[in-house]
Amino acid sequence: MSVLNAVIARCFDLFFAPFAHTNLWVGLVVVSALSGAILLLIFRYTSNQHGLRAAKDRIVGDLLEVVLYRDELRVVLRAQLSVVRDNLRYLGYALVPLAFMVLPAGVLLLQIDLRYGRRPVNVGEPAIVSVRLTPDAGLLDAVSLTAPPGVQIGSPALRIQSDREVDWRVVASTPGRYDLRIQAAGKQFTKTLVVGQRGEPIEDERVQPGLWRQFVHPGEAPLPAGGPVHSIRVAYAAGSLPLLRWRLSWIWPWLVLSMAFGYALRGPLRVQI
Repeated sequence: MSVLNAVIARCFDLFFAPFAHTNLWVGLVVVSALSGAILLLIFRYTSNQHGLRAAKDRIVGDLLEVVLYRDELRVVLRAQLSVVRDNLRYLGYALVPLAFMVLPAGVLLLQIDLRYGRRPVNVGEPAIVSVRLTPDAGLLDAVSLTAPPGVQIGSPALRIQSDREVDWRVVASTPGRYDLRIQAAGKQFTKTLVVGQRGEPIEDERVQPGLWRQFVHPGEAPLPAGGPVHSIRVAYAAGSLPLLRWRLSWIWPWLVLSMAFGYALRGPLRVQI
């Protein structure tokens, strides 16, 4: 899973590279267009296009029947029942492609979230680093953090025995990507800290191996299996996009734009939806 995550992340790094130093909206618009096209093609090749078209035609016919024979109660009731039946048939045709779209859509969302979901730590801004140990990892007192040049540890370790967690506050003096080093049970682990570099992929948590955990946190290689550290987390602030006087989460513009591009491309790509 980690190899697959690395390959996918590399592909997205290459895709986003031209937009790393441009307006945040530029990259989001382009990836929304790509998302709309990819999901539309998946829908086309996994759906019963003839069945969808026939179901839509029957629904239109049923609605016309309701309008034209609105004074005939029996006819109207029969047409309304037919509308319900044809809508259910249409939904049945749509469920299969939607099932095929779940995994690609999830990969797209997680990779976009790596680049838009969190903002890097600003120079001089404190950030909390949290290390959570496994139940059999030993004493919390043996856990320590070493910061590379350019990053200072701004507080003593806060040890929370009930959660098996150790926290520190760190502050960076220069922009960059830094590897924080954690010592626990005689072993060393690292976690990346991103400071002041917009457009960089940002993973907030490094976790132990596991199909679901690695799927949800694809930005860094997993921690060694069976080791004393359960997870290492950096508390980044949420990312946002400027729109006039407001700040928006990326998910809503992406959702609207990808649907708009998908709707616009249905004709050129000959997709019945």
